[in-house]
Amino acid sequence: MIKKFFIFFIVMTFSSVWGHEQLVVVLSPEQNSTAGWLQRYEKEVVWHTVGEPVHVTLGRSGLGWAEGYETLKMEGDGRSPAGVFPITSTFGYDPQPNSTMPYFHADEKLICVDDVNDSHYNKMALLNPQNPPKSYEVMRRSDGVYRHGAIIDYNPNGISGRGSCIFFHLNKTNNTPTSGCTAMDEKPLLEMLSWLDPEKKPRLLQVPRSECEKYQKEFVGIECR
Repeated sequence: MIKKFFIFFIVMTFSSVWGHEQLVVVLSPEQNSTAGWLQRYEKEVVWHTVGEPVHVTLGRSGLGWAEGYETLKMEGDGRSPAGVFPITSTFGYDPQPNSTMPYFHADEKLICVDDVNDSHYNKMALLNPQNPPKSYEVMRRSDGVYRHGAIIDYNPNGISGRGSCIFFHLNKTNNTPTSGCTAMDEKPLLEMLSWLDPEKKPRLLQVPRSECEKYQKEFVGIECR
């Protein structure tokens, strides 16, 4: 009995230290749906819900897979990525961080490079006016939707043409679909940002509802309704 308890203690200790303990699940009704629902989870032995479900806005063309399925996500396709991705950092207009995650202050110089031929493709950078990328996204947008946000680490190796600059961010005033990000209202976004904990290695699972059950063995306790 003592031996079994000791093994359980070691497993749980290493799981806590090395494993992922926060999960954001976004389910869309169909692959081409432009909206869905978000639920946060934390892991003890299995995954348990945190907070209430939140309505989110997806890409104008629905979801595109990171790998393994059709349709794959590509640059400019208007699809939010489908699959499992780390949530690595947050950003915002305020110089003070909006979470305990690594933070990018989105001032007038901060950009995200979306030029598929640039060596900094799919990376944050500071704009050099004398030598700007051929294509980039200004992070201090005039419509304010990047006032608060988090970076979804899709295409971390910057594979040319597979998509770039994927975020959680604020909804537009008319809740129109995004260009490939996942958007929500300000209150639930701020709640999520303040909840994110870098030590718990948060991840996003974002898939059509029909594919959710395939992930229930990996993420025991998540709901697919």
